[in-house]
Amino acid sequence: MKIILEGDYMQEIKMSEWAPRKNVIIFGDEDVDGVCSTAIVGKKYSPNNSEFIFVNARNLGTKLRKKVNELDLPDIASILDVFILDVGINKANIKSIEASCSDLVEQGVRVYYFDSHSNKYQGKPLIKYLTRANVKVHHGKIGSATASIVQDFLGDKSTERLQQLGALSDREYNITSKFRHEKTGLRAFQASVAWGAWKNIEFLQSITRKLIENPNLTFEHDKTIVELSTKANNHRDHLLKHIFAKAQVLQISETPRILATIVLDRVDFGKARGTIAGRLAGEWGAAIILITPAIKDYNSYAVTVRNSYIHKLDLESMGQLSLTKNSGGSKGAYRLTIKKDYILTFLARVQEWSKTINPPWLEKANGYKYQKPIKRKINGQKTYTQKPKVKGKLQMNFSEDPNKSKNMSLQEAVEAELNND
Repeated sequence: MKIILEGDYMQEIKMSEWAPRKNVIIFGDEDVDGVCSTAIVGKKYSPNNSEFIFVNARNLGTKLRKKVNELDLPDIASILDVFILDVGINKANIKSIEASCSDLVEQGVRVYYFDSHSNKYQGKPLIKYLTRANVKVHHGKIGSATASIVQDFLGDKSTERLQQLGALSDREYNITSKFRHEKTGLRAFQASVAWGAWKNIEFLQSITRKLIENPNLTFEHDKTIVELSTKANNHRDHLLKHIFAKAQVLQISETPRILATIVLDRVDFGKARGTIAGRLAGEWGAAIILITPAIKDYNSYAVTVRNSYIHKLDLESMGQLSLTKNSGGSKGAYRLTIKKDYILTFLARVQEWSKTINPPWLEKANGYKYQKPIKRKINGQKTYTQKPKVKGKLQMNFSEDPNKSKNMSLQEAVEAELNND
């Protein structure tokens, strides 16, 4: 297979040249692609000698350093492999990650990094920090699921389904007729993993071990998956009901249609932000910028972006993603932490970007068929349709006066727009 690093570097590694060591520690992302990638790698090692640690881009540096400090490296380094799977790296923690990886490699541990996120800050690649630490980097094409990259290097026929699940969940593959049989089970699996990442991290470890033992596990028949997915879906529906009743929605752009959905009175979104933003994108036919309070940083907002099939916001081509220290995502699914005094400038820049682009944002994805708005039920009651309650249009141009946004809070800006409307 081809292993592509940042820039033009490329090398060929044959599977016959690689063999697992006795022990492995795997840091996997807290989503379906991360779980499936971890299971593909874990299948190469003895269950008794495998440790799975699930992380995200924000806490990878902390958890990696903690584990390095716990290890007796001189005794186990020569028999230990460490994998980091599907975890984007960002400017906020890259130096800590580099230092930890250097400590491992210098003692003789083999460290591998599999991912396909853009991993840039201010246009400059962050992968160089890993290669500088002599990490074996397998960086695939943006939009590829990490499970697909791992499968190419370590997988075999027994792990093909795990690769497919990761690719379907990460939208590398569309759910066509070939994969329709996975649709219901995959949704339950996604919901249970999201709930587990928020409330019960041990579930991610246990389900990974189940998938290693049985890659063809039927999710609809797994008691724990059904239980956790039900909790996750109920929580999501209550949040959606609150959004439709209370959220403030500003139209940032009409072509492509971009809606900022602002919910500042709830802090219990957990891992549901992406699912909810994606649901709104489909229901409302727009690219959604979901803005909620950041849990651990009072001075910031948690911003989640999801695209619809037709209307798209590309933070990578816009250059905005790489300007934020704590951000991640690709291919129309992004999450950022943005300071409160910068949020209006961010929205204004999105608006300015929307004026410079032309189709193909109007092109439908292959196999997509438009469906008429339909009423849906929450707790047995018809409560909402695809039509959003857009309360105003953002018309402020902060590029002319950069200090203007710093003198106005998001709530003040929303109220100003509603009054103007």
